Amino acid sequence: MRRSLLIPLAAAAPWRPRRNSCHADSVTPEAADLTLSVTGDIEMLHTTECPHLGEAALAALTPATAQQLEQLPVCSSCRGILDGARRSTYATLDQALEAFQMPLENRPRAREVAAGLAFSRVWIPSSGSYIGVGGPPGTPAAAYFGKGYVALRLAEGGYETEWLPVNGAGGGRSSSGHAERVNLCSTCFTQLPATNVCDNCVG
Repeated sequence: MRRSLLIPLAAAAPWRPRRNSCHADSVTPEAADLTLSVTGDIEMLHTTECPHLGEAALAALTPATAQQLEQLPVCSSCRGILDGARRSTYATLDQALEAFQMPLENRPRAREVAAGLAFSRVWIPSSGSYIGVGGPPGTPAAAYFGKGYVALRLAEGGYETEWLPVNGAGGGRSSSGHAERVNLCSTCFTQLPATNVCDNCVG
């Protein structure tokens, strides 16, 4: 007998994704196949949009067998993706800035920063918390743009944050240009604790 789709997250039975879960309002919806697959370590099920997998792991994904679909858990991020939490992609940064509703005063500097970067993808995650720009899936983002800041990836790893003219510091306008070295989670873009392990993405 086929299992119900409405299985609690904590249930031991294998979880079944809902079909046709892509956001209808995405400017350019992700077109990647959402077939559940496994990597070489075969510890859990992933999709090709999994933000936790690097470029090599994404390339090595193979469709899961019927037995693996029954026995393996689904990656927490991929569970959300299958339920509809897919990123929206954009042809240009300007399209993303408009959809993101970045303050108009901050857009010239955002464009200036982006002009010095090499990137082929522009996206906003389902949370709507930032704009990301970068290269192929599985590679680190070149930069993240928030409402009032931009975080640029450093050559040695990590990101350096620059505050834009209008930001949340002090409850309104603040001086721009101040740079601060921080380590950010490449998945949810929150500042990492001293352990460099994101509490939001563990598990």
